[in-house]
Amino acid sequence: MPKEVWYQVQAVLDAHKSAADATQVHDHYLKGTVYCGQCGERLIITNAKNRHGNVYPYFVCSGRHSGKTECTRQAMLIEDVERLIEKYYEMIEVSPGMRQDLAGKIHADFDLLMANETKELSRLTSERDRLDEERMKLLQAHYSGAVPIDLLKQEQDRIADQIGDIQHRIEAHHDEYASARANLDDSLGLLANIVSVYERADDANRRLCNQAFFHRIFIEEDGDVRVEYERPFGSLCDTEEQMNALNWAAEAKKKGEVQTGQRVVTLVEGLNLSHLG
Repeated sequence: MPKEVWYQVQAVLDAHKSAADATQVHDHYLKGTVYCGQCGERLIITNAKNRHGNVYPYFVCSGRHSGKTECTRQAMLIEDVERLIEKYYEMIEVSPGMRQDLAGKIHADFDLLMANETKELSRLTSERDRLDEERMKLLQAHYSGAVPIDLLKQEQDRIADQIGDIQHRIEAHHDEYASARANLDDSLGLLANIVSVYERADDANRRLCNQAFFHRIFIEEDGDVRVEYERPFGSLCDTEEQMNALNWAAEAKKKGEVQTGQRVVTLVEGLNLSHLG
């Protein structure tokens, strides 16, 4: 695996680690992530012994097991559920070409968003400069004896608070989108290599992969898998968004525009800019 991909994978997985996961002992890496597709309750683990004394671990619906629901979902061998999740990753992994197209489209959307916010940033910067000028004039008035020391301190504190607030808003704006660029680049790197990453991962990292990608995984009676994605993977895996990226890339090629595959930002809607998931 290329070194840059490895770092991207680690960045995404590290973002989903928590103190609870660091201390809690889990029976299986899918426990807490998989749900019954029939009633929506969690799947829990049980062990069944055959007449030869061999023990087989199963996932069973907690709703049916506890009598909470009228679910009729049959028990599933854990290894069968594991294979279903692996096949689902094979289905959603994007090709290098799609990764580049998504990156280019997202970057173009990001540039448009930034252009629309340029006026607000310009206004904040102008206000900050005006306050700096007001502070200097206040000092000059104090030195000339026109402003007493107590009024000077009061006004200086007021100006400092206003400048601090403006500076915080400007820095937060830049930091937020810089973080979005890095996080989404990492996410695309993982999405383009998830099959090999998941295949090689130990149980702890498989758990982190699943938590990074999915809020919940539903296992249907017929073996189909239905998921609720975590951000930003819901948008990145959406077929309509991918089709939009393909169309954008085709139009960009016609116009002779250069796609930037290394700089990746948010699809304007549906993503958390400050944190991955």
